[in-house]
Amino acid sequence: MAETTSVPVTKINLRLGVRAIFDEEVAVEAPINLYANREHVVTLMATPAQLRELALGYFLDEGLVRNPSDIREVLVYGHDVRVTVQSDIGLRIKAAKTTRLVTTACGSIEDFLRLLDRLDKPYVQSSYGLPAEQVLRMVFELNQKAQLYHRTGGIHSAALYANGEHAAFAEDVGRHNAVDKVVGAGASVGADFSTSVLVTSGRQPADMVLKAARVGIPITVSTSGPIHSGILAAEKTNVTLVCFARGQRMNVYTFPERIKTGNLGSALEAPNRAELTASHPD
Repeated sequence: MAETTSVPVTKINLRLGVRAIFDEEVAVEAPINLYANREHVVTLMATPAQLRELALGYFLDEGLVRNPSDIREVLVYGHDVRVTVQSDIGLRIKAAKTTRLVTTACGSIEDFLRLLDRLDKPYVQSSYGLPAEQVLRMVFELNQKAQLYHRTGGIHSAALYANGEHAAFAEDVGRHNAVDKVVGAGASVGADFSTSVLVTSGRQPADMVLKAARVGIPITVSTSGPIHSGILAAEKTNVTLVCFARGQRMNVYTFPERIKTGNLGSALEAPNRAELTASHPD
């Protein structure tokens, strides 16, 4: 199945005084069924591409398996992806479903964090850091590679950089799926997650931050904003959370020591403090 399709659209431009019908490319999504040892795990609405990477990344960054070696085989049959794992992961599947329920339903952040403490809570041990200039270069490259987004406007993108070098890229209609795909692609090429940076276009609630934490990625960067739950999750799991990374600016919400800035002055010394402290730079 194709990643996009063409549809007729009526375009109205009041400034130009124009109303016309055109064919326009739009993103496609499809139900993708993931199975573990023949047991249905989840159905994801996703862009029907990189399905092997989607499944591998999902099993890793949702904590269903601990490392890629736990997965024996990943086979794709149309929209069904069948994963063979080394052992029974039934309890982990139930725990992951419970976490998602609390995150997306009416549970409070306190409920979520208490549940996280009762589960196998990830904690990133890595002290890996890099210059702020490299972070912004990665964001620039992410935007350059996001061709489906530029063509349709309805796509999220994600990239993985290992030891400062580009390791993987993915696009998907869902921001979670894009991260799953790029984690799976990174695992497929043997990327060292402990010295990696995850760059994404999606906002950052707790469930997005935890995807990075579960595979040991120390730094996650987004062009969008954080959610309070994402900041709290980053604090508990030792993840550096960078958001609003655009142009020459970024906001670092947790563990800023990983982002190196040389001899930059403090905000109080800056000639335009209001510009530096803008919460969401455009």
